[in-house]
Amino acid sequence: MADIFTAALIQTTSGRDPSVTMDAVLPRIGEAANRGAAFVMLPETVGMMEPDATQLRAKARPESETPVLEQLRAAAADAGVWLLVGSLVVQADDGDKLANRSFLIDATGAIQARYDKIHLFDVELASGEKYRESANYRPGKDLVTTATPWGCLGMSVCYDLRFPHLYRALARQGAVFLSVPAAFTRPTGQA
Repeated sequence: MADIFTAALIQTTSGRDPSVTMDAVLPRIGEAANRGAAFVMLPETVGMMEPDATQLRAKARPESETPVLEQLRAAAADAGVWLLVGSLVVQADDGDKLANRSFLIDATGAIQARYDKIHLFDVELASGEKYRESANYRPGKDLVTTATPWGCLGMSVCYDLRFPHLYRALARQGAVFLSVPAAFTRPTGQA
């Protein structure tokens, strides 16, 4: 296990069109590798951020049919980096809802781990604005830790951050570092 490594965080604003978002993301993975990164991290819903529920469901695909995932796997392999895909919107395996799924891809492009966001963001802000992830997504069920060259990674996504018991459990499973990709806005980050 390596004690020190260089990580890169690629901050993007995901839009409704995955191809436009990937045009911005994919070159940055290679750039991060060229600057010495061995581990690259992307934000939550890096493939698309679609506010319209009907369009969201229409655009989501099963994991095996998600072009963005294949592009990211190829980019990780081409750059020779481990890539944490903050999350992608995929059709859930067990029903009509979606999953907010994070992926850990190794330097050969193989998927080493998957994590479905457990704690869904269902809140009403002081402004009256409402967020109900549970209307479209189903919560994940499993804690995920996985081996990396730098030790055991504990995976989470965004609103999971508000639940410390999750991180205690990940640490008990051996996690020595944690991923918390997020797509909070200023108002939702304060909620």
